[in-house]
Amino acid sequence: MKINVAQMQVMKAAPNSAYEVIMPEFLFHSNKLEGSTFSEEELVKLVEQGLVEGSHDIDDVLETKNSVDVFNYVVDTLGQPVNDEFLWTLNDMLFRETTDAKAGFTGHYKEIPNRIRNSSVQVALPSDLPRAMPELFAQWENSAKDFDAIVDYHVRFEHIHPFQNGNGRIGRFLMMKQCIENDVDIIVVDEALERPYKSWLEVAQTTGDARFLKEIMADCQQRFQRKMDEKGVTPLIPDEKTAARLI
Repeated sequence: MKINVAQMQVMKAAPNSAYEVIMPEFLFHSNKLEGSTFSEEELVKLVEQGLVEGSHDIDDVLETKNSVDVFNYVVDTLGQPVNDEFLWTLNDMLFRETTDAKAGFTGHYKEIPNRIRNSSVQVALPSDLPRAMPELFAQWENSAKDFDAIVDYHVRFEHIHPFQNGNGRIGRFLMMKQCIENDVDIIVVDEALERPYKSWLEVAQTTGDARFLKEIMADCQQRFQRKMDEKGVTPLIPDEKTAARLI
C-alpha cells in the first residue's frame, strides 16, 4: 500500500479515518518484535480510548503508550531530514518516563557498548558513531531512495545500533517514513515473520547480501496490503483545498 505525505497527514487530522487502523497495525507488530505483551485488541483500545487492559509491566505500558506519540511525531514531521537531533527526539520520546530514561540512557546515542540479543553481529562501538552516523545519512542522500535503498539503510542502521535501546523500533519507524516520502509501498514487518526477518537481517549485516531480507520485506508489504484490503482501508488522494485545511 502506497500512502503519500499529504494522504497520511490528512488522515491523521481527520476523525474516524484509516489512520486509526494503520497506526495500531504498525505499532502492534513493531512492538511485538521487541517483546511487548499487548495484544492487537489491547493496543487498539489504548490507541482509541487511552485505556490499558491486560497484565503488562510498567515499562511495556509506557513504551507502548509512547510509541503512539512517536508514530504521530513521525507523521507530523514527514519531509523533514533525518539527522542526529531527529533521531535523539524519537529515542527520547519512545522511552519517556521509563526505567531507561530515569537511568539516563535515552535521548542521545549510546555511551556503553551494546549488542543485538541472540545475534553474532558485532555492532558499532560508541566511539564509532561520530563517523558512522554521518556516513549513514550521506548514504541515504546519495541513494536512489527506492525499496532497495530503504532496506539497505535499515540493514546499516541496525548494524550500527546507535542507541542503548530501541534501535529496532526506531529503525522500523524510519522505514515507514522513507516509504511514505518516496512513493514506496509501506513496509510493516509482520511479527509472524520475526524469525526470518531477524535471521536474514543478520545475514545481510555479516555478509552484505540483503537479497533474502528484501524478499521478506516484500512479503511484509504484501501482507500489510492484504490486511488493509480486508479492513476496507483505501487512502484517498485529497484535493489541495482539503489538504491545506487539515494538514
